[in-house]
Amino acid sequence: MSLQTIPRPSSGDFATRPENEERRVQAVVKTGLIDAPNSDLFQIYCDLAKDLTGYEQAKFSLFDGEAQCSMGAAGVDESYEVGARTERSKWNVCSYVLLDTEPMIVEDFYLDPDWIKHPFIESGDAPHSYAGFPVVNRDNYALGTLCLFNTDVKKLSVEQVELIKRITKNIAHLLDLQVEQRSLTAEKIVRASDALSKEVDAATLTDFKALLLLESDMSVDQPDATNLLKNKFCEIDLKSNVVLTADGRRLIEKMGLTPKPMKRVKITGNDASELVDKMFSELE
Repeated sequence: MSLQTIPRPSSGDFATRPENEERRVQAVVKTGLIDAPNSDLFQIYCDLAKDLTGYEQAKFSLFDGEAQCSMGAAGVDESYEVGARTERSKWNVCSYVLLDTEPMIVEDFYLDPDWIKHPFIESGDAPHSYAGFPVVNRDNYALGTLCLFNTDVKKLSVEQVELIKRITKNIAHLLDLQVEQRSLTAEKIVRASDALSKEVDAATLTDFKALLLLESDMSVDQPDATNLLKNKFCEIDLKSNVVLTADGRRLIEKMGLTPKPMKRVKITGNDASELVDKMFSELE
């Protein structure tokens, strides 16, 4: 079993940074989770790590340039806050896990002379046993850590260490997918916007929104469809409803946007408009 050597606390005020820190931070930011954490994505992994090891707590965090950012946890009390930020000071133990691709396992912090001056050890508030596993993405950047804490001394077996390593690989894969999906969504919207701009003079976000609503069999007010009506991409039917023309449907195809998931849900009135507003706000 390969383990990370327990590093000494930094001699300065801040924890030692990885050599690839700048690129590593960029990779973390690209996940979009620092400003919009989603604990639902990671809760099952924290629960699994806690249950498989018998440790009292399991916490998953991402690290940007300044702070450790809480993403999810198991076994914590009500004071735990998703999205909370903790400074990467010299005493931030989890920060040192980022320095290696192997886990950092400490069976008893109180017996380690290098960490005896840690404020929590001096006060007796630190857990005895700690296990920190780096979450390393496909580009070999340690984006975060899955850390385990136990009040009393507790050992991990070789099998348990390997299981937690597998869990961190799953988390890393999920983070890579987050980056891919954000990139693909942005690319898709840009291409759709370009196609709309080529076909509609002075195209606006209102035109984009109206096309999506119409393609999804939702109602659109005539004022919001003024530009599309002018360019003959929609028309007024016998019931005074705004509907797509054949040219309008071809435009939707050119834009590459067919919001099928929206079609499966029957939404009317203000709910429809709110749904589209939410979709665009998430893309920004």
